[in-house]
Amino acid sequence: MSDSLLTISMRHRAGAISLDVAFALTQPWTILFGPSGSGKTTVLRTIAGFVQPDAGQIIYGSIEHVLVDTDERIFVPPHIRPVRSAAQTARLFRHRSVRENVAYGMAWRSHPDDEQQVLDEVLGLMRLTTLAERDTRQLSGGERQRVSVARAVAAAATYDGIDKALLLLDEPFAGLDGLLRDELAIALRDWLARWKIPVLSVSHDIGECYLLGAEVVRMAEGQLMEQGPVEVVLDEERRRLMKQLRTV
Repeated sequence: MSDSLLTISMRHRAGAISLDVAFALTQPWTILFGPSGSGKTTVLRTIAGFVQPDAGQIIYGSIEHVLVDTDERIFVPPHIRPVRSAAQTARLFRHRSVRENVAYGMAWRSHPDDEQQVLDEVLGLMRLTTLAERDTRQLSGGERQRVSVARAVAAAATYDGIDKALLLLDEPFAGLDGLLRDELAIALRDWLARWKIPVLSVSHDIGECYLLGAEVVRMAEGQLMEQGPVEVVLDEERRRLMKQLRTV
């Protein structure tokens, strides 16, 4: 049995990008890092089941649940994968409140007290308590994004399966001011660690990667360039950025 949370190897043509990547998740929080157009979101969507790769295999969890194996013609539909996700663009239910949106997808219907506790915690975690009864059409873009992330987090925390659900987050803190981003990132990291929920997220923000202390999978032009601790993988990027800032 593998020690990896997830292993993926895939080849896929997505527009002008030819993806060919293989890596394993072994840490609580891993970040796919790279410039726009490097294929990060496509990898995330493939793991979620929204993209079927041209070739490859995806295996998840302690029981090595095969989600995709193109050679064996295995493709587990998105709705039954042990995966919960939030896209970069929030897709919320219109005419429903923030609370109703966050509660959607929570699995503990037979344990209402536990469900309510998780719901309240997640609303507080994402700074949404005072907005809980507001119609989502009244929210700003940043508030909508926080609701989308909160919904995925609540669904992952209440997932009823042998393994914990893998949480996929595409640019979860995009559009937030620096102070709020830092506060939410640290709070979310600590809360998910307590629940032992593994995370794979997408970012092109070096500061965010260092703040989270994450494992980093660096991508460029559809290829995996390097994987390892943020201090190793992004040290050269950080030095280059600091040099640019000093010359401004």
